[in-house]
Amino acid sequence: MMFQILVVKSLNIFSKKRKTEIINQNNLINTAIPNKVITNVSSVNDDACKAILNQINPDIIVVNGTRIISKKILSATNAKIINMHAGITPNYRGVHGAYWALVNKDNENCGVTIHFVDAGIDTGNIIYQQKITITKQDNFVTYPFLQLAAGLPFLSKAIADISDKSIKTVAGSSVSALWSHPTIWQYLLYRVTKNVK
Repeated sequence: MMFQILVVKSLNIFSKKRKTEIINQNNLINTAIPNKVITNVSSVNDDACKAILNQINPDIIVVNGTRIISKKILSATNAKIINMHAGITPNYRGVHGAYWALVNKDNENCGVTIHFVDAGIDTGNIIYQQKITITKQDNFVTYPFLQLAAGLPFLSKAIADISDKSIKTVAGSSVSALWSHPTIWQYLLYRVTKNVK
């Protein structure tokens, strides 16, 4: 909690220019989704969500940054469910994959993954992966923007591949780790000892 309040808020203030650069350089759309196309549910695992899926009967569902989807919801649809995950799976499952890859000096696995969603946490078969390039101006709050910019073209390609039934996937390697939010103390330690912002 202290990490979110003290570190993330401060980084957001000092990173406005860099985030704007990433948005502009990658032609990202930085506007809210219109309310008329949003249907709110209390939880992705709610019966209301299941009813909506049954009603619209989608072919493909794209998720990003959502909580774990229950088996009940996963089995409620025949749609292909894909996720754009902010990390290279299976090495960096969970949250803040780019940050943890940098902490581990694992630049080869600093990036984004498009994968099928299964009952596990970021364990579905991999469709595409893309590394990102970090600059000295980047930090904890800009990494996700870089991952989004790198991942969106591959997300579009994955949707097209699923639509024309040319999708190819690979299972993750045996190396697998689940990561969580850093504490304020971890962040400060790694900032000082490893220069990871």
